Amino acid sequence: MRLTWLLVIALALVVIVILSLCIGSRSIPPATVWEALLGRGTEADVTVIMQGRVPRTLAGLLVGAGLGVAGALIQAVTRNPLADPGILGVNFGAAFAIAIAAGVFGITAPLGYVWFGIGGALVTTIAVYLIGYAGRG
Repeated sequence: MRLTWLLVIALALVVIVILSLCIGSRSIPPATVWEALLGRGTEADVTVIMQGRVPRTLAGLLVGAGLGVAGALIQAVTRNPLADPGILGVNFGAAFAIAIAAGVFGITAPLGYVWFGIGGALVTTIAVYLIGYAGRG
């Protein structure tokens, strides 16, 4: 049964990736997308797909995988199947650190936001874990 669901989900992911490559401000047929991926399409199609849609699709896949891993890790560490970063305040810790970076330190570069966000999320996660650990007794 699990193998069946895994195959269904994998097939759905493939369909979604294909749709992501085909759909945009201008729809491109799947055959044209395939030709562009092989480098045999028109220059305009290859540029649109390789410089716009492929990076967008890969970013979506990586972000989705990262969010899934983050949720699974939070659930494993807290041993709570209902735990998620939003409920535990990790999102707000990251947002708070970004607000401090912008307001106090004058950070305006997106890369600076990323590092402050990661640091704020890490500090919040450690604080939540320590509070939870101290409350076990």
